[in-house]
Amino acid sequence: MKEKDNEEILLGMVSHILSFTISEFCKYGYSLAFERELADLKGLVKADSIYENDFEILESLNDPAVRLLIKSVHKVVNHIKIYFMINTLDEIEVMLDEDFHQHASDNFHFYINEGTGTDYKMLLLDTHDLYFSVMHLIFHTAYQLRLKEIDLPDEIFDTFYFDFLDVLDNNMETEDKNIQLLYDLIVSLNDDAIELSYLT
Repeated sequence: MKEKDNEEILLGMVSHILSFTISEFCKYGYSLAFERELADLKGLVKADSIYENDFEILESLNDPAVRLLIKSVHKVVNHIKIYFMINTLDEIEVMLDEDFHQHASDNFHFYINEGTGTDYKMLLLDTHDLYFSVMHLIFHTAYQLRLKEIDLPDEIFDTFYFDFLDVLDNNMETEDKNIQLLYDLIVSLNDDAIELSYLT
């Protein structure tokens, strides 16, 4: 089997990273719901054991934070669909690829930490932190696409945060459709993070 080059790996891992993001948003949604509307299920079902695409239950809930997370899930799902269309990728083939999955997993675990909240208020703060971790994760991935490098050079981190702020302010321009798609998602998720901040 031919070894994949950096560009192929980077192209394939984006959808895995976005899929992990969906799982994380759903996990946090269930964790919040277990404190209120789904309190009867707390301790019986683990939030991270629920299949990522099984968010119909969350969609039926009235909690504003949970509804916001579901709105974010739909945004990410939509961006994954667009990403596959832009790159004419076979979704099943890409999502079953272990190399893509592993590289995406390395990125994901670098940025995403387990929340420590044990009650609704603390979980809400954890959820707010999650949004910023996810946005940094997606920006890191966009940077990898931009440089066509899996391992980013240390010097980029000198300006990483300032470049990230430029994306939020729509001041980071690119002609690359994949990178622009990720930038657009970051801006859209930031809108949700701001909305969530009014609930904390």
